[in-house]
Amino acid sequence: MTRKLCCARCRRPLDPVYPGQCEHPRCSPGVTGWIPRPAGARHAELPDVETGNLRIALKLAAAGQYILPLAPATKRPLGNCTGCRDTPAGLQPHPLEACPCLPAGRWCHGVRAATTDPARLTSWWAAEPAAVPAVAAGPSGLVLVDIDAHADELPPVLATGLLPGIDLAAENVPRCRWDDPRRFRDGRDTLRLLAELRGGPETWPADPARQPVAVTTPSAGRHLWYQAPADGLRQALSDTRGRYGLAWQVDIKAGWSYGIAPGTVTAAGTYQIAGGDPGQPGRMPGWLAREIIRVAAPRAAPPPAPAVAGRPGPAARRYLDTVINRGADRLALLDDGRKRALAALAYQTGGLLAWSGHSEDEVIERLTTAGTATGMPAGQARRIVTRSLANGLKRPLTPEPTVTANARPAGARQ
Repeated sequence: MTRKLCCARCRRPLDPVYPGQCEHPRCSPGVTGWIPRPAGARHAELPDVETGNLRIALKLAAAGQYILPLAPATKRPLGNCTGCRDTPAGLQPHPLEACPCLPAGRWCHGVRAATTDPARLTSWWAAEPAAVPAVAAGPSGLVLVDIDAHADELPPVLATGLLPGIDLAAENVPRCRWDDPRRFRDGRDTLRLLAELRGGPETWPADPARQPVAVTTPSAGRHLWYQAPADGLRQALSDTRGRYGLAWQVDIKAGWSYGIAPGTVTAAGTYQIAGGDPGQPGRMPGWLAREIIRVAAPRAAPPPAPAVAGRPGPAARRYLDTVINRGADRLALLDDGRKRALAALAYQTGGLLAWSGHSEDEVIERLTTAGTATGMPAGQARRIVTRSLANGLKRPLTPEPTVTANARPAGARQ
């Protein structure tokens, strides 16, 4: 009979995922674990909320919602195998297909591990009792409207920045409703403006089938969980400068993104349910569905880049502009592998930089913006760009006299 292993610190059952593992991740000092705790370090007592969070995870899973565990300190998906935990910050971990965790029923790669299996969830929370349960939006058929209440500066141009993609100056709405900065403190104000502009006579239907799961967050924001109005939607984060997103301080979590489960208790506070049935989110009103589809629907693939002459000067600058623009468009189409794609684009840009005549600072800003447009944190996107651009600069490229988007430039890496 095989003896069941227990954690050397908390004495709870342990299911090792690498040779020699003797502790749970949370029994180590790192956020995602697997770091040996110094000799003599004391294991913290488990807070009472942990069993409650597991109950929330199991209840939502029974309703068909896909659940994944988050690190309690960062609220980001837990890493697991060595290929993921040893990857330097800001770089893409090993490919999903090469990960041994998912076939073995362990968490890893964020939303890709999300499950409705109660036995799997129970085993996960036995290994990580302090994990925070999150709902995977796309697999669960849901969309989360995440309304923030941050102290961000307003977009520089209110007419086009409060509701990206909508020119308020050209709309049938009184100018006094949008040109006074004092009217807009957070995402509730911009969503209210969008509802006034697009909502019609019945902005927020009152029937139960249309009720979202409304959640107040510890940071004074609001989450609205709805049934997804269409298939294939993707995450659409707002931009502080008003260049993209649904509305200033309003994020759309869909596809391969997630939100903290309603009712969850975290170190920052409780995600308190203010209305609706967490197991049965309602359908969003038609006007909101149309607007979310507008900003979160998959983008069409960009056309191929035109041929250009391969000599320094204006044509060379246009060539690199095309490479960056087309690469940014393709990056926006991705649900997975965005970090790797951004690194590849920055590497290629670095190879063409000296030949094109563009400045390094300029392309770093453009590539960083392309990364943040997909939902990456700005600091992470900049780290990826600067590192990969520097590597590309070491291997300069010079395209042939005539280059098309489908041709490999001279000197290209094989």
